[in-house]
Amino acid sequence: MEFWGAEVKAGKPLKVKPDEDCLIHISQVCIDNGKKGETGILYVTVDEKKLVIGTLSRENIPQISLDLVFDREFELSHSLEIGSVHYIGYKTPNINEESSSDSEDDS
Repeated sequence: MEFWGAEVKAGKPLKVKPDEDCLIHISQVCIDNGKKGETGILYVTVDEKKLVIGTLSRENIPQISLDLVFDREFELSHSLEIGSVHYIGYKTPNINEESSSDSEDDS
């Protein structure tokens, strides 16, 4: 297991591509220098589908816990006008990929 983190600045979506045979787990997000009173909607785009994953605000909800796992390219973005959102988690080997090719039965 290896630490993983990314900063997504306002107006600058971030594409993330996991290494081959690797998973990225996102477990925590927090707001950094958001505009007072502004609510930021967090998005992830996977396979051309843009999904809402949470909402942050500097005063009321500065951080949230997540349990997201990605094995393919994804894009992180948010609706804040200023500031950043920090995503943290970890990378781990994709053991399911390795075991699925070994588990084929030829009998």
